[in-house]
Amino acid sequence: MSTYVIILKEKKPAKELLLKLREAQTPILNCDLVEPLDNKSEHENSDLDISAEVFANQSDFNSIKLLNPNLARKNRQKTLATWLIPFGFIAGLSFSQMTDLKTFADLGFPNQLEKLLGGLVGMISGALGSFFSAGGISQESFDDLRAIRKKSEEGFWLLILELPIEIEPPWAILKETDNLEIISIGKE
Repeated sequence: MSTYVIILKEKKPAKELLLKLREAQTPILNCDLVEPLDNKSEHENSDLDISAEVFANQSDFNSIKLLNPNLARKNRQKTLATWLIPFGFIAGLSFSQMTDLKTFADLGFPNQLEKLLGGLVGMISGALGSFFSAGGISQESFDDLRAIRKKSEEGFWLLILELPIEIEPPWAILKETDNLEIISIGKE
């Protein structure tokens, strides 16, 4: 998918843009409206009903996985752990079975638990592997996120559009909107 962050001064142009995109039948996978971190602007209570119909998600900056690397890292850790912990248990169990080492028996554990303890050590290795391998983001995305966060702290609204990778965004409609900047974030 292709992700675009459109930086806007107010909430109203975001609603208008999304309505135009829907009229043009642009396939949108996901759409998030992110309120500014430093929200000095007045809340638009009169448009509350329209906003609920137009936007699927309106949230704050730190609850969006795309904008918060910590949320993305935790999600990757969970995904990796679901595979690495059971794989580590099976690998540790198999290694103990194949080598017939007496590592734990030499430490005073019963000989019958040798293979099971090898599997537990493999599980722990899988958990540690999922923790350490899930961290980090590329420098390019870090720079993009820093620029986006700065705009949000300055009081700008962020409209995050996720489109299918094979679909080119309707640039004519996007240019008609009163936006400050459009940032394209990595394609998956």
